[in-house]
Amino acid sequence: MYEDGEDVKQDYSKAAEFYTQACDKGHATGCFNLGNSYYKGEGVKQDYSKAVEFYTKACDKGDDWG
Repeated sequence: MYEDGEDVKQDYSKAAEFYTQACDKGHATGCFNLGNSYYKGEGVKQDYSKAVEFYTKACDKGDDWG
């Protein structure tokens, strides 16, 4: 919701914060979305290496998009 501004003020940093929490708890989609955040530089400093790291985590956890 924070990434898209759905019913809340758009806040990429807040979205990345929640994606981090989800990824840390083992949720593949959270890892994938965090990878997207790093790829796009939304809410975090753009870092392609970190994007690959989180896409890989997502893939390892079974996320097809990862």
